Amino acid sequence: MKKFDMAGFALALAFVSAVLVSCGGKVLTKDPSAQNITVLPVEGLADDFVMGVDVSSLISVEKSGAVFYDARGKKADPIKLLKAGGANAVRIRVWNDPFDADGKTYGGGYCDIDNAVKIGKRATAEGMKVLIDFHYSDFWADPNKQTAPKAWADFSIQQKEEALAAFTTDCLKKLKDGGVKVSMVQVGNEINNGMSGETLDPNVCALLKAGCKAVREADPAIKVILHYTDPLSEGYLEYRASILEKHGVDYDVFGISYYPFWHGDVKKLSVTLRKLSNIYNKKVMVLETSYPFTDEDGDGFGNVVSHMSANQEFKYPFNVEGQAIAVRDVIEAVAKVKNAGLGVFYWEPAWIPPKHYDAKAADAQEVLGYNQKAWEDFGSGWAAWAARGYDKEVKSRINGGTWDNQAFFDYDGKVMDSINVFNYARTGSKGLLNVLRVEDPSVEFAYGMQGKLPETVRTWYNDGSVRDEAVEWDAGMAAKVTGKPDFGEYKIKGKVKGEYDTVCVVKVSASNYLANGDFEKGDLSGWTVTNDSGRGNPHVDKNSQNAKEGLAYATGWDLEGFDFTLEQTVEVSEGRYKCFAYFEGTGIHNPTKTALKVRLNRKDGSSREYEVPVVIPNEWKKFFKADVPGGIEVDGNTQSVTVSVRMECSFSENSGANGAWMVCDDVNLLLAE
Repeated sequence: MKKFDMAGFALALAFVSAVLVSCGGKVLTKDPSAQNITVLPVEGLADDFVMGVDVSSLISVEKSGAVFYDARGKKADPIKLLKAGGANAVRIRVWNDPFDADGKTYGGGYCDIDNAVKIGKRATAEGMKVLIDFHYSDFWADPNKQTAPKAWADFSIQQKEEALAAFTTDCLKKLKDGGVKVSMVQVGNEINNGMSGETLDPNVCALLKAGCKAVREADPAIKVILHYTDPLSEGYLEYRASILEKHGVDYDVFGISYYPFWHGDVKKLSVTLRKLSNIYNKKVMVLETSYPFTDEDGDGFGNVVSHMSANQEFKYPFNVEGQAIAVRDVIEAVAKVKNAGLGVFYWEPAWIPPKHYDAKAADAQEVLGYNQKAWEDFGSGWAAWAARGYDKEVKSRINGGTWDNQAFFDYDGKVMDSINVFNYARTGSKGLLNVLRVEDPSVEFAYGMQGKLPETVRTWYNDGSVRDEAVEWDAGMAAKVTGKPDFGEYKIKGKVKGEYDTVCVVKVSASNYLANGDFEKGDLSGWTVTNDSGRGNPHVDKNSQNAKEGLAYATGWDLEGFDFTLEQTVEVSEGRYKCFAYFEGTGIHNPTKTALKVRLNRKDGSSREYEVPVVIPNEWKKFFKADVPGGIEVDGNTQSVTVSVRMECSFSENSGANGAWMVCDDVNLLLAE
């Protein structure tokens, strides 16, 4: 990344001055008296690059009483404000029938076709492109759930094809008749694990073909998009694209969701998108991305993205500048794919609270009561109680907004400077020099040897520079690893410039007697696999976001559960050994029969076994360490040691997950003494 070019800044100022005020000066997206944020321009950005926003919940939010204001505090249409900030397209989700038998909304933005027409007309009037996102479900569709619409519940696959095509055709006609100019249509939403209740690839592809054909017949000029997520799991999206090609699905754009806090390094995003484009000759887009501007809650219902969440990583500050830079970097990643990279959509920048809830305010309970009523009456929370019969994740009567800390508006509806990121991506913006993020280093200490923590850590600044800055480690925590610590992993907190947090991960290890114990070879070589049940598909995946360390890990997935074993026998010398491994998963019913086992095979034919039961945390990136207590004593009568990992579990139907998924990583057999 280059440092900010001052020579181009005059052009940036001229451009921003021209675009911040639009529609005859009626909306202002930047307070001239406020300090600028720094956003570096993106090189080679095409003039027609899609700078999109998903505003599906907007009508619901407005009906709930939320009001939007420009930078002067003047009431304004949020779509006009988003356009003034540089957005040139909107994305609108469509559910089939998001209401119960009594006509009560399921919530989540009230996203039926009538809602889409209303939003689409406003966007079309502003000259913005419109993308229609068909979920082909009555409520949220994502990798964890792809429930068939109620009306299709008992349909055969052929009947679903016909119904899906008819629904698509009818909706596009309603949009056209309503004055909405549709430029793009998304056939399905995050269809990694199925669509409309179908999970088998041939059936899913049959539905996709029906939807794509219906769009082509409605308007050949409309770009047809298919949508997946999990973008940085190595080879996964290429595999999904190969399935589409095998079944002859006719589409134009391979779209993905990419969220920095869930999906890892944005630099790897360009590589993934380029592979998809080069191999399958398709255009690519990021259909969903976002980032928080604060860690505070604004509506009285917790945020799904927060520093309190254990399964998220944050490489940008939680402020307006950090939010803008995170989006800018995604734009750059797509732009690097050159002509194949069509654009980026920001997810729900206008999903703000009905009223700003402040727990310390005198009217806190009154505001909370108002918000709760609005969520139920107007569907402006992520779910309403009426959805409980359709969506098993709805377990409470109160389900508010979970995304309000990622809007481009503050909790009182006033526009923030991050809304201008689409303009700044073209022109740049220069503010004060700030630390963007600090490295979390990792070091490995040899068991029995004294190690040393790093004296400096890499520090990234908002002008694109990277510097090595001195770090001060927590003395008490550092003392645990600067002597001769036991095997395992330690996390040492530190501070840079007395203000910025960093964590050093210290791994104390020795030579592993197990071959490919970390699975970094990318396969199960060295291990004997027993899978009499035929379920779970034991294999090795590559995705640093799922691995305990490195890139690869052993894994299994099945709709109902699985039972397979990985086993390895090695010869070792006399001594005391430590054996441990790490497990994570989702959708698992505890207690499981999953276990780490060690068997000493003696020369006289006898044996001794150690077994450690495994508890699956059912939280992504939260690992359970299975560790044989007390160590393993190997004497001269031991011929070999067998280490086995039995991965046996059943699916928890109450988990909200789409099947049972488990990871095993870093299986270690180490000589302790």
